[in-house]
Amino acid sequence: MTEKYLPRCRIFLLDGKKFRTNLFVLFFELPLKRETTTKTALLAEVLKGQKWTETTKQAEEMYGALWDISVVKKGDRQILLFSLETLKAVDVEEAVSFFRNLILRSLEGAFREKVVERKKEILRRRLEGLQDDKKAYARKRAMEETAEGTAYAVPADGYIKDLQEISAKSLFAFYRDMVEQAEVKVFFSGEKTEKDKVLSLRQDFPGKLLYKEKEETDEPKNGPRFVQENARMEQARLVLGFSADMETGPRQAALRVLNHLLGGSPDSLLFQTVREEQGLCYDVKSYLEPMSPYLFVQAGIKAEDGKKAGKLVLKAIERLKKDGVSEEKLEQAKENILRNYDGLADSPWAMVDFFAEQALQDQPLTTEKFLRQIEKADMDDIMQAADHLELRVVYLLRGKEDEHGAE
Repeated sequence: MTEKYLPRCRIFLLDGKKFRTNLFVLFFELPLKRETTTKTALLAEVLKGQKWTETTKQAEEMYGALWDISVVKKGDRQILLFSLETLKAVDVEEAVSFFRNLILRSLEGAFREKVVERKKEILRRRLEGLQDDKKAYARKRAMEETAEGTAYAVPADGYIKDLQEISAKSLFAFYRDMVEQAEVKVFFSGEKTEKDKVLSLRQDFPGKLLYKEKEETDEPKNGPRFVQENARMEQARLVLGFSADMETGPRQAALRVLNHLLGGSPDSLLFQTVREEQGLCYDVKSYLEPMSPYLFVQAGIKAEDGKKAGKLVLKAIERLKKDGVSEEKLEQAKENILRNYDGLADSPWAMVDFFAEQALQDQPLTTEKFLRQIEKADMDDIMQAADHLELRVVYLLRGKEDEHGAE
């Protein structure tokens, strides 16, 4: 078998002629690992702290250009993302120079210990504060439990326990290695005539990487687990985590339609049955985690209604497996999904996010193929997608005052 190599830095040019601004997005693509996720999350904070005064001044000189450094989770990968948005009046060459400095200037010196320690404390408080948003916290914990033992379970915002061992020296070495070795993707939404100026960024990240097919990971096939946690809260959060089949584009499309029918809209099966007819929840929604083989259903409930609500969710899925829905409902669901993606062309950020996910999955950078797959999904595809759902975890976050109450 012939080995295939790709440039370490790949650059994607998107047509942004109609927008008032140019958007530059560069990210380092890293596998999600326990040993590096906290460093990467902290790195985003430290780099912003290192650059704040000087970089903000330069940005203001470019008619108030907007820049940011953040960490994003996409499936089993962690993205350290640099962004810059400028008015079209700003020369692209000047913007590229600013963008280059934003990423590389820190390597000319070292991270200051005081800055790193201050940012560690800020990140620590942010991680502790995640528990205040019970819906978001339940979503995060359900993902960790459902994907246990895989990279998908690792959070991109890191772990409080791992902050202590990170020093300014070790963090700087980590960043240097990342810049020199990690896979880089650059997205530019702007005029195609500026292509050569943007492509010059490739010289800062030389080298090639061996292209490897994504390896299949064997996940544990144990029966569904029940996980309960207690917190200070009035209502409980129930989350059911399912593994799903996403091996091909058409199956991913069918799963998106299934999700919309199940709990992705106010007309969905779960909203109508669990909330409107039975009154068992304050809210209910199904969702797909981006670029992962998991579907979740989350509901705000009274703790004592947990079992009943969970059974109704499973009944709704069984109903979709056996009976599907009417052709009218199916077409309406597909139209709603297609309408959401029609808006991609109206936002440079939405375009970059969509095409970045396509690139990360080695899919063609085109909306046409994706939209055709949605249009072609029929009821047999939806029923098959429902049949492949496998319950992995039932997660319940309930108020402490209810911990001895009815199960």
